[in-house]
Amino acid sequence: MNNIPASLKILENIEKSPYLVGAQIFTRHLGKSIADLEFEPILLKAAKLNLPLWLHPVFDNRKPDNNLVFSWEYELSQAMLQLVQSDIFKKAPDLKILVHHAGAMVPFFSGRIDHILDQEHAEMFKNFYVDTVILGNTPALQLALDYFGINHVLFGTDAPFAVMPAGADKIVTDAIENLDIFDLYDKKIFETNYQHMIK
Repeated sequence: MNNIPASLKILENIEKSPYLVGAQIFTRHLGKSIADLEFEPILLKAAKLNLPLWLHPVFDNRKPDNNLVFSWEYELSQAMLQLVQSDIFKKAPDLKILVHHAGAMVPFFSGRIDHILDQEHAEMFKNFYVDTVILGNTPALQLALDYFGINHVLFGTDAPFAVMPAGADKIVTDAIENLDIFDLYDKKIFETNYQHMIK
């Protein structure tokens, strides 16, 4: 990310690859928010090439109390807010950003979002895609599903992390199967939403 032309070239190479489907970005690069204008050409290029971007958190080195329980969720939520306020979804309505950990704090604080932001920016949060990586917790997963909509929730487990030795596949799968939704919606989460997102 310290070489924008090279980053754009990488995206072009991904688009031509028979094996790669997108790229990972982080909430911060070089000490700056992913929403910084410096990185906008990368986001616009990904949208133009129809390449999804996977957004993962990093620790904010200015904070001495970083932890895996809460800090990363705050980082994701703040990055989502910054992206929305940068108007990136106005400039690139088709931009596909998949946010880790079921959209972090956003579904839980949707009321605050709706009351504090103007309606246009509040609605932009629905442009994000999210995965199911919250280590189970069916009610929380239902909240994310209700907020982002059935077409924007994709199966993810964080494997091989979180639950050793191979990940939380069973925990996450059980949480999805315990949702009060039709089997067709299960299939969307497990399969067809991903297929749609990658073209």
